[in-house]
Amino acid sequence: MAAASPRPRPRRPRGGLPRGGDLRAAAPGAGVTMSGALRIARRELRAYLVSPATYAVSVAFLGLTGITFFIVTDGSREASLRFWFPNLGFVLLVSVPIVTSRLIADEWRTRHLDVLLSRPISAAGLVVGKWLAAVALVLGLLAPTLVYAGFLAAWGRPDWPPTVASYVGAVLTIALFCAVGTMSSALTPTAVVAGLGSFALLVALQLVTSIDVLRPLSFQPHLDDFARGVPGLADLVYFVSGTAVALVVAGGWQRLRRRVLERGRALVAPGLALAAAVAVNLVPIPAQARWDLTAAGRFTLSEASREVLQHLGASATVTAFEPNGSPEANDAQVLLDQFTRADSRISRRIVDFSTSRGEALRLGVRDDGEVAVEVSGRREVISPLTELTLTSALQRLARGRAQQVCALAGHGERELDDTDPGGYDAARQLIEQNAISTARLDLTVADRIPPECTVLAMIDPHSPLLPREVQIIEDWMAHNGRMLVERDPNGPNLDALTTPWGLRLLPGIVFDPSRGLAGDPTSVLVNTFPTESPVAKDVSGALFVSAGGVTTAASEDTGLSVAKVAQSSESSYLHLDPSTTRYEPAKGDRGGPVVLAGAADRSMVQPGGETRVPSGGPSIARTRLLVVANAEWASNEFLGELGNRRLFANGVNWLAGEEDIVAVGGENPDLRRLTLTPSRRTLMGAVSMGGLPGVALVAGVLVWWRRRRR
Repeated sequence: MAAASPRPRPRRPRGGLPRGGDLRAAAPGAGVTMSGALRIARRELRAYLVSPATYAVSVAFLGLTGITFFIVTDGSREASLRFWFPNLGFVLLVSVPIVTSRLIADEWRTRHLDVLLSRPISAAGLVVGKWLAAVALVLGLLAPTLVYAGFLAAWGRPDWPPTVASYVGAVLTIALFCAVGTMSSALTPTAVVAGLGSFALLVALQLVTSIDVLRPLSFQPHLDDFARGVPGLADLVYFVSGTAVALVVAGGWQRLRRRVLERGRALVAPGLALAAAVAVNLVPIPAQARWDLTAAGRFTLSEASREVLQHLGASATVTAFEPNGSPEANDAQVLLDQFTRADSRISRRIVDFSTSRGEALRLGVRDDGEVAVEVSGRREVISPLTELTLTSALQRLARGRAQQVCALAGHGERELDDTDPGGYDAARQLIEQNAISTARLDLTVADRIPPECTVLAMIDPHSPLLPREVQIIEDWMAHNGRMLVERDPNGPNLDALTTPWGLRLLPGIVFDPSRGLAGDPTSVLVNTFPTESPVAKDVSGALFVSAGGVTTAASEDTGLSVAKVAQSSESSYLHLDPSTTRYEPAKGDRGGPVVLAGAADRSMVQPGGETRVPSGGPSIARTRLLVVANAEWASNEFLGELGNRRLFANGVNWLAGEEDIVAVGGENPDLRRLTLTPSRRTLMGAVSMGGLPGVALVAGVLVWWRRRRR
């Protein structure tokens, strides 16, 4: 009887695969090489692109980024993405764990991982390939946001180097987040646990920002540095080392899982990599190892500022008021750190106005965005915070020379504390922001000008001055006086005060049909500043309403120089008959351009007078007069138009003899405005919040329909 044939053995799950001890022989690349990484990346990316779930994530991603972009851009009206990129970190924190959760966990759960690794694919190649696919997918999600930069370019003048740096920072953040997600997927048995694990780890990396010792381990400040356009070596080290460590840990765990090496040897490389990354990020890197890519060098101290700090001669305290954790607070910290590193005598604080009302009241600060500067018991409040405004404030306060503008009264002049549209309360605040005090002076009852008055201001008198007043002012001007004269057309004759200094106010109103605002030829847009006067420094345009004219003439006084500060266009004319708008030269009308403001300066070398550097030698005695044929331009209603604030602040600083110090004009010179009309705002919202997510939704539906038909 023939022997019965043996029964076939049941096939085991690992049948056909090498045993654990033979894995290295079957997979020559199972060491630390990258064999098969690109093959895995292509396979994984194809799987992403044919999955409807990918498009669901795309819709959510583009929806969240579109909403945050619209909100921050509509609120700031700035042609910059620096307020949006920190919010991008939150969107990535939510979406990347979803993308990466299934990368390796699903392969392990379905036992397909051993099949992959039995081929000439190393553990490192598997991890890197999966990571590359995830990075490529998330970069594909980020690419449509370039439309946001297109909006900024169409309706503003973006500072492109910081914008490019912001996108580089976003790419590095994506690489880090995908590496963390890949590591979590490699360490956990299911996709759900992997997603929750990577989300928890990324949240922890964000929250350690509030712990000073661990702050270098948080991704948020490093992403913020890229967003503001000042990336540093520390930021690059953080992203590169963090990404590398996550991938090394993921690869090492796969080798440990498959028992390619003994457990102790398998843990050496990940452990060393993790320790090295933590150490290198906690070691301080010199602050100079960064690149300021902003057009104005906003976060880098110039040599002029460093020289001022060297000669400061006193300690200083700078208190900036900004909302806690806001981009403005982070910007203030970066800039103030430059000052504290350049001069250890400068201390800085950044506080929230809403929680420090008492301190704000003590320092005279009215809101967030203002900065109190204190030097040797003197204080000045500036806004905005830039290198130039802070350096100028420090220089002004260190000089120790008190300045006061005395506004004349008694003839219907505009008052510095008047809050009506025609008043000068806003101008008073601007004067005081430049560390110059103000006072009211009525020469109809006073018999002299107080010695604390360093600048006189006559703003739109309605009746002639008394002869006694004229004599007091003439005597004061003859002894190195400084005076601002503003008079609307058809006001009283002030020739006795102005003509000795080569300036005279003319009757009539300036008409400029080609440069009139909203069709009003008497509201003149001024863009011509014919001389290099310090009064017009950094002023590109101004608005004068119902202005008159000024004549400038040479003087026999060899020490006197007269300059045209601002003038109207060639097509303008000075019209004497306000009942008509026709140019009538036969009746005395003057053709353009018409001078609207003029400045006179007499400088004499004598034993006493103005001195910038204490010495025993001679000094310069100065007499200065600024005449403006308009008072409405600097009123509460019009001071904020175009460059009126800068022009007024420059004028007061020049009269005070501090034209070498930058005037605080109330506007950030690094600010690039975004012009958003209602129709543009609607278009921006429709495209960012509806159009881009809608395209992703349509693509996802088409992929789902195609798969369903198969």
